[in-house]
Amino acid sequence: MRRQHVLAAAIFVVLTLAMTWPLAPNLGRAVADPGDPLINIWILDWDWWATLHQPLSLFHANVFHPAQYSLAYSENLYGVAVLLFPLRAAGVGPVAAYNIALIAGIAFCGFGAYVLGFHLTRSFAAGLAAGVFYAFVPFRFVHLAHVQHAWGGWLPLLLYALLLYAERPSWKRGALFAALFVMNGLTNIHYLLFGALATAVTAALLVPRSAWRELVVPFVVPLLLGLLVLAPFLYPYVAVQKLYGMQRSYEEVLRYSAMPGDWLTVGGWRLAEEPERRVYPGALALIVSALAVWFARREKAKIALAVLWIVIGFAGSLGLHFVFHGFLFGGVPGFRAIRAPARWAVIAYIGMAILIALFTAAIGHRRLRWIVPAAFVIALWAAPVRWFLIDPKTPEVYRWLAKQEVSAVIELPVATLSSEYEYMLHATAHHQRIVNGVSGFEPPQRGELTRLSKELSDGFVDALRAHGVDTVIVHSDRYGADAPAMRDWLRRELDRGRLRYVAHFDARTGADWVFSLKGGKGARPRDVDVFLYGAATCTESIAGALDFPPGGHPYKGAAQFRGWASSPYGIASVDLWFNNRRVRYPARMKPLRSERCPGLPPVSYELTFAKRPKDIRRETDVQVEVKDRRGGVVVFEDRWISWDDVD
Repeated sequence: MRRQHVLAAAIFVVLTLAMTWPLAPNLGRAVADPGDPLINIWILDWDWWATLHQPLSLFHANVFHPAQYSLAYSENLYGVAVLLFPLRAAGVGPVAAYNIALIAGIAFCGFGAYVLGFHLTRSFAAGLAAGVFYAFVPFRFVHLAHVQHAWGGWLPLLLYALLLYAERPSWKRGALFAALFVMNGLTNIHYLLFGALATAVTAALLVPRSAWRELVVPFVVPLLLGLLVLAPFLYPYVAVQKLYGMQRSYEEVLRYSAMPGDWLTVGGWRLAEEPERRVYPGALALIVSALAVWFARREKAKIALAVLWIVIGFAGSLGLHFVFHGFLFGGVPGFRAIRAPARWAVIAYIGMAILIALFTAAIGHRRLRWIVPAAFVIALWAAPVRWFLIDPKTPEVYRWLAKQEVSAVIELPVATLSSEYEYMLHATAHHQRIVNGVSGFEPPQRGELTRLSKELSDGFVDALRAHGVDTVIVHSDRYGADAPAMRDWLRRELDRGRLRYVAHFDARTGADWVFSLKGGKGARPRDVDVFLYGAATCTESIAGALDFPPGGHPYKGAAQFRGWASSPYGIASVDLWFNNRRVRYPARMKPLRSERCPGLPPVSYELTFAKRPKDIRRETDVQVEVKDRRGGVVVFEDRWISWDDVD
């Protein structure tokens, strides 16, 4: 039996690598999108760093300075992070560790459902069928940006442990349930609440009242100890609610509440508006689940268990459209923090996985049973996935910042496009306290500092000093129309002696400028005044951009890509990569005349297709890689594009 379980685990790892392809060859640079994954990378890294350096202040993280408990503005993910500690100790970087966690989590979902399905049917094929469905249900790919939802394997194992205990109560089995309960709670606050309620209802119905007096002690005592372990990880969420009133509004929760139609069609209602409501499990899952009720009708107790979890998950997913979650939202602690009740669907998927296992086991011929897991692999196949590729290199300014002794930093501009996500990603390189950050919640101090950063009034420096900020980093290449106002503010404060120039570092199309709030009219290089008065500054490394197309651009037939690049050592080559760096095309280059930086001979580059090449997918990405004649290599920002082919 152990060999079967090991084989099952290996199968789910291989299937996950295939289903998420080409993630495996891009572990150090791929994310689902340039948003929430960057937050989760920061969280997992912070859990690791803080455990080593300030374990008693884990939740007082280094973003949203000077607010308290900033780790509690999102999932803390500690249950995932602790499993990554050996990898981090071995030198695996934060992005690669995050992607390993994503792959492992999806595979673990399959294994967890397999264990539950195997326990209920004693059929290897039935367990695999349940696992394939639960691991690769479309919901899992909707939430590729949320690693906590990839780690849904604790929930079926929690139900498995409850069933074990009900069959033969013992301290060992009670401790197993408690341990799984703790890991589920440390991994995902949503699943802690969902799993606690679903297992509580199941236990109340599963165990006769007359037996509870004899059974309760070996179950409740380990569970109470588990709650004590969870308490330090849950208290900060209570604290931020009291400090800042952080809870979801009725309107917000209603927006992310599913409708019954979302369960029955691939599109659902208003699907494009609310991806969170993509709860449709697929036609095959609906059909097989329905057939199981008839073909496995002799297994009445097991079918009733599956239907119970389906009803709980379905009712919960309707959120404020139904009384079930409406009651929880209004009167049960914790549920007001849940933004998307549609995520209750994961409970229903466990019920459906049980039915799928029962249907598979009901097939008389053992070899024919393998048709079911194979059919689910085919029906749920998702690869290739279009990932967003980030630059794996840490910008020089952050490598410098990691070596400094500073109190707190603000990076400007604040809250512009994707800036806050990228600031959090790069905080994994320096771990300094920063005003910046992004989450589902925002503390009041951050809102005030954001407003002042837009106004750039005289009070901005005073407010920063009042909050203990002593370092300002200005990313000049992130400013557009507001650049003149930003330069005027810097020049004014430098002339007053309230800011002092510290350093500057090359960026892709500009520079990163560092200033200290520890005043004094110190000498400043000529480059600073060149920048302050709006003249172009010259870099000492590779610079450039992809000018066209913009991200998300749709092509019809012909396609053109163009941009520019420069280096003090001359440009050796410009290559355009497609399909997440699986296909490469060299660009044509020609010299550009430039009077702003005579020592940096720039080139323009261009790549044109009369129609989409056969080796490039319709839904793809493009990333420019530039090499100079000294051997330096730089990759530009990834862009998602698509072709609407005209045949």
